[in-house]
Amino acid sequence: MLDFEFVDEMSYFCIIDEMSELVEFGLQISGRNVAYTNQRLGRAVFLLPAPQPITSAPDNDAARQQGRMADQLVELNPGARVTGRRRWTIDKKLGAGAFGAVYLCHDDNGMQGALKTEPVDVAQPVLAMEAAVLNSLHELRADDARHFCRCLDVGRDDQQKNPATGQVTSFNFIVMSLVGRGLDGLVREAGDRFSPGTAIGMAIQLLDAIKALHSVGYLHRDIKPANTTIGRPDTNEQRLLYLIDFGIARKFLREDGTQRRPRSATTFRGTPIYAPIAAHSNSEYSRKDDVESWFYVLIKFYRGAVPWKHAGDVIQIGERKCRRLKTQPADIRRQARAELLEGCPAEFDKILKHIDGLRIEDRPDYDMIASLLRKCLADNKFQELPYDWEVGRRNEGNVLTARTRSGSSGKSRSKRK
Repeated sequence: MLDFEFVDEMSYFCIIDEMSELVEFGLQISGRNVAYTNQRLGRAVFLLPAPQPITSAPDNDAARQQGRMADQLVELNPGARVTGRRRWTIDKKLGAGAFGAVYLCHDDNGMQGALKTEPVDVAQPVLAMEAAVLNSLHELRADDARHFCRCLDVGRDDQQKNPATGQVTSFNFIVMSLVGRGLDGLVREAGDRFSPGTAIGMAIQLLDAIKALHSVGYLHRDIKPANTTIGRPDTNEQRLLYLIDFGIARKFLREDGTQRRPRSATTFRGTPIYAPIAAHSNSEYSRKDDVESWFYVLIKFYRGAVPWKHAGDVIQIGERKCRRLKTQPADIRRQARAELLEGCPAEFDKILKHIDGLRIEDRPDYDMIASLLRKCLADNKFQELPYDWEVGRRNEGNVLTARTRSGSSGKSRSKRK
């Protein structure tokens, strides 16, 4: 997330925590203009809002409220033209995200894309970060970049808001390649959980995406089903997972490959249900924390819900994730682990132990985790393909697991609520 800090009464700059990081991020600051330069896309300019002092970053709910306000401020009608490096014609509104609206559009050659908007005076600008992340990812070889959209255009445009008064609204935008349906919707249609083969297959792909993201030096910080999609059937990508929405990503590696210095305290980032324990304690995010959130997504896909789905507010959810056994109060998370892993394969326990044992500077063993999941598929004879949405499979009733953590067969109630 980009934070704001005063320089003086007349000007300020947009920082990533330290002024020296601006070069790494690819931003050039001049007054209220922030220029983002990319070798392939050229130079795009974002207009920052007028400076306003803030004492602390907004919490997640406040950010979402700001997103709803942003959606009201930028409204593009079908036929509207948006100009960046190319000219884009708005076809229809696809929906509203946490920080603005998304539109189906096409350029003068008929290429379609998804255009995201953001008011220039939004309290938490996110599109510059999204563009930076996507362009870094597509410097990878094709196989490593396959889980991510392509950034087709980025910039700022002005639209006449009221023809009678000549009022103009300015907004930042990014155009990305199209993706298919979200996994959050697909899992609801499948009965609030996937079959074991689909759940584990999607988890392996999501882990691959996270590994690629970390390899270019970024943390996602909001891993959840709603930030994953499949590809489009017309491009034969309905079996391919996409990881989306990098608005609150953070760069953790410098250009020389060394890790940035962890901050002593941060504000909450992410979605409470899937957020890592570090987020609840306002600690710095690391690669470990993205993978911890990934594990909670795996549990959602496999079992139907995490145990703290209805635990209450963000504080109560955090407490539930660290729940201790009354007989062993010093053993943090012991009770939470038992609840989280009920009815799950033995491999899940090994994966969570690996994640919980990582330190902030450690690199997760992505390959070992993926290997354990593939072993789980093979040992339990879980059929990965076809995926549930390809055959209209609906998973009702109990989750049946061939081998639980104790090594015996067992069942767990599906958390359908």
